[in-house]
Amino acid sequence: MKFWHKILLAVLVLFIAALDVSVVMVMKKSWQLNMDSESKRAASEQLLITNNIYENLDSIQARGVSLDPALLVSVAKSYGQYYRKQGIELELRENGLLLYPVQDGGSSGQEEVRAAQEEHIMTLAMPFPAPYEHLELAYKRDISGLYAQQEELNRFFVMINWIVGPLLLVLLYLLIRQLTKPLKLLSETTKTIAEGDYSNRVKLNSRDEFGELAFNFNKMAAVIEQRMSDLAGMAEDRQRMVDNLAHELRTPLTSMQGFAELLTSANIGQEDQIKAGQYILSETMRLKNLAFKLLDLSVLRHQPLLLAEVDVATLFETAAQTERQRITDNGLLLHLDSSIPAVWGDADLLASFLVNLIENAILASQPGSTIRLLAYPQDGEGVLEVQDSGSGMTEEQRRRAFEPFYRADPSRSRAYGNAGLGLSLCRQIAEAHQARVELQSVPGQGTSIRIFLQLPNNCPPTL
Repeated sequence: MKFWHKILLAVLVLFIAALDVSVVMVMKKSWQLNMDSESKRAASEQLLITNNIYENLDSIQARGVSLDPALLVSVAKSYGQYYRKQGIELELRENGLLLYPVQDGGSSGQEEVRAAQEEHIMTLAMPFPAPYEHLELAYKRDISGLYAQQEELNRFFVMINWIVGPLLLVLLYLLIRQLTKPLKLLSETTKTIAEGDYSNRVKLNSRDEFGELAFNFNKMAAVIEQRMSDLAGMAEDRQRMVDNLAHELRTPLTSMQGFAELLTSANIGQEDQIKAGQYILSETMRLKNLAFKLLDLSVLRHQPLLLAEVDVATLFETAAQTERQRITDNGLLLHLDSSIPAVWGDADLLASFLVNLIENAILASQPGSTIRLLAYPQDGEGVLEVQDSGSGMTEEQRRRAFEPFYRADPSRSRAYGNAGLGLSLCRQIAEAHQARVELQSVPGQGTSIRIFLQLPNNCPPTL
């Protein structure tokens, strides 16, 4: 049974029960008040009749007339005939014996029994005051009209129940369906999210608790959608990394296996041995470089940095010394220019950052061109920049430049032993410094990569 079904049945039953109980109590109270009113009226009329008969008997006795049964019957009959027109029956008894009305034999007894058993007759009996205490006057009044009125009210109440019940059912159905509409929307949206559509939202403009619930639900759905998108992106990046790593390892390992088998053969000249050994050595160095780069990436993900003031001149000299031989071998020039004394960071990681950028610039540059290593202030931050005037990058290449194993020029990068991890490592070094990286590149004109670091005078003292 659905929730709105339960609410409908519960409210309908409770309302009808409360209505019935209230009406029954009102009718019962009304009946009681009517009966009390009739009883007071009957008592008042009986007292009035009794006093009148009493005064009449006193008057008769004062004239010296004896009060025999015949006279008593005559007096009672005169009053009885008068009040019968008003729906009142009188009975006069002497010492318990019925004097009036006079009835014949069994017929009189049957009438008395019927009168006693008639439930719509209100009967009051009281003795006369002294000296007529042996006489008793019974007052009987027909109240069948009051019972008929009560039965009419009962029938009207039943009719109201038959009318109000279905009408209330229809109104409650419309009202509860409207009130529980937000729950239906939440249920449908939850179902679509459970089926994988995380973009669905609850469209509910309301200021009540349901509106607040819908607002919080939409916030939760947005967070879930973002997390799922992030997880999907991470899974895609991880899968691409695994695929690229497998691709990187397959080619050199296969070649190394072939040259190793060549070295173990009996018929091979010294020149071939040297050639095979050199290839195995170069591929071993490339795999070592790949392993070290992957290790650096792993360390940066899990190890916090202890930042300190880094001298820019020393940092530039370290990076230049590491790459000077490769720059010379490729016929390039390295230009250093610094207008700030220091930045805030980790010296070893920043050196690795610059070395990786210089290596990429070497691969992209033509002999005779210049690679520039710059440091300068900008908007309260220290900027380290590596510029080259090489081949540059397209929009697609710029978008994917920081992905692990991505190469703008795969064939050339592989020939120089590059695994495509340099810029990915640079991005993680920047993230570890809580710094941002900018890449600008124009095809055929060169590439510029900057990292924005805090200056020592803007940083808290090291503890």
